[in-house]
Amino acid sequence: MLSSLLGGCGDATLPACVPAPIDARKVFVIDHGWHTDLAIPAAALHGRLAGFRAVFPGMRLLLVGFGRRTFMTAPVHGLADLLIGPFPGEGTLLIAGLTAPPDVAYDEGRMATLPLSADAARRLSDTVWNTLRLDPQGDPEVIANGFFPGSRFYRSRVGYSGAYTCNSWTDDVLHRAGLMPGPAGIIFAGQVMARAGTLCAINPPAAD
Repeated sequence: MLSSLLGGCGDATLPACVPAPIDARKVFVIDHGWHTDLAIPAAALHGRLAGFRAVFPGMRLLLVGFGRRTFMTAPVHGLADLLIGPFPGEGTLLIAGLTAPPDVAYDEGRMATLPLSADAARRLSDTVWNTLRLDPQGDPEVIANGFFPGSRFYRSRVGYSGAYTCNSWTDDVLHRAGLMPGPAGIIFAGQVMARAGTLCAINPPAAD
């Protein structure tokens, strides 16, 4: 299972991602090999999710990824940490404010872009917001700061399991926004990216 999770991040046949302008008419889907994230243009955020513009001043993209809380919030030190990752548990969202496109912000990975209509942007924002667990004041519950500046972990209403992974959530959110076919059966990053369409490699290694 781990090899399936980690495979699919090193497709050397993919073209390098060209600099992609950020606007409100597209959403980025990013594959880190075993995990997928969404990067939503700040101008495309609607409703309560638009409040994250104040949380991350100056951001151009809101990065959102779902996962198992204890696996996402703690560094991986060895095989035991990897083996416990797929087991059921409380979910969490890692949310960050990016000031550059994914092909600039990340050293490696794969990326796809999907066209984003105004209606799809509203549904996307609503679905992400509805994943967040709110405190008594109606604000998203912060668990801890993330591993890099401008990122935070938030509690999730949704639980993690081997049948509903980070990639299941990514596909589910895109499906509810009308950007993907149904989410049934999605577990691995490669399955999400296969549905996302045309892919490119983020900063691929130079050929020998």
